Amino acid sequence: MLGQGATTKATCYLKISIEEEVITYYFDQVQDLEAHCEKFLEGIATQEKKKKKKDKIPEPEVEVGISYNNQKASETTAADLAILKETIRKLKIQLQIPPKG
Repeated sequence: MLGQGATTKATCYLKISIEEEVITYYFDQVQDLEAHCEKFLEGIATQEKKKKKKDKIPEPEVEVGISYNNQKASETTAADLAILKETIRKLKIQLQIPPKG
């Protein structure tokens, strides 16, 4: 008998949307996402400065998603580091991901 067990490793992605451009980054661990999210958001700020126009550009958005124990959760937020970190924390609680110790 073959069966598929639930993975105990949380995988996740960070999808960045600026106007029509969408870039998605995948991570094998939530800790990798948490460690690198600031760098990706700084990249968004740099890109926005280059795109200065008279027209109002919509705020960039990020979607963060986490898969753990065959469950998935995601949320879309503004591209703000504090909001993104809080969203990641909420998703970890929602999926009952134990703290790394």
